[in-house]
Amino acid sequence: MGMIAEYLMVDEETLDALMDLDNEALTNKLFEIEESGKFEFMDIDKLWDALHCFLTGVSASTPVENDKLSEAVVGIHNFNIEDENADFVTCTENEELPEIIAALEAIDFEKLSAEFDPMLLKKKKVYPNGIWEGDKAGLIEEMKTALNEILSFYKKALSTNHHVIVSIL
Repeated sequence: MGMIAEYLMVDEETLDALMDLDNEALTNKLFEIEESGKFEFMDIDKLWDALHCFLTGVSASTPVENDKLSEAVVGIHNFNIEDENADFVTCTENEELPEIIAALEAIDFEKLSAEFDPMLLKKKKVYPNGIWEGDKAGLIEEMKTALNEILSFYKKALSTNHHVIVSIL
């Protein structure tokens, strides 16, 4: 299997209920919410770290504070930040989405693609190991698809007054 980035829309009441849960209870509740079908969710599979590096030049293991493209991939506010063994779960509040959406819409994808060297992923030790060995054009196309999906998801979350939970599990 492997670590997959999932994005989940939640309302204010649900976000409030998640805030004080410990790591295990939080991840269990997130799975429960997804299975309930109450809120929309999507994933970008294992592409999250490569996409983060493509956009920011660094691995998602070191998110870039106040960088809207970094936040688009990994979220903003960490849950259970005091627990260094906790799973990676963040939230982005609805009022923070407009700046992220604007940053995503401002991407010059053709320029990023032309400058992209898959060996940067190897150099930065990006997950999953070996992703840089595939077809460059195919990888760029996967990133374009993932970006479009994230952008659409964030726009829908904004318009429906939802917050977004990002989990990389």
